[in-house]
Amino acid sequence: MPVDTTAEVRHGGGEMRAQITPDRFGRLLGRRPWLTGAILVALTPVAGLYVFLSFTHPDPGARILLRALPILPMAVWTLWFDAARPWRSAPLGLRIGARLLALLGIMTIAVGLLGLGLNWIYDPSRIL
Repeated sequence: MPVDTTAEVRHGGGEMRAQITPDRFGRLLGRRPWLTGAILVALTPVAGLYVFLSFTHPDPGARILLRALPILPMAVWTLWFDAARPWRSAPLGLRIGARLLALLGIMTIAVGLLGLGLNWIYDPSRIL
């Protein structure tokens, strides 16, 4: 028996049809879960090497950059592509400026905490 995956939602006086997905994990894996698993297995050594280099690279600036860089794609996704992104209803100029300012703030915090903070803890010579 097929399951109805649509629901009527009232929003602001109008009606809107919303798609309800019963299995979000199935969407994450896609149609070929074996391919997703193979990609994850193949990328695991690369991720391990990345983490290893972010703590052992001889250049402190490179260590700071390697630790803060993974925050950038998450921040960009949250500010520009997420369905619940902030400032969606603001005028275009204000929306772009606010998103760029928020991205700059997020990356400043990431560099400060993940980069400089961890470099201060793990760098015995306290170069930076």
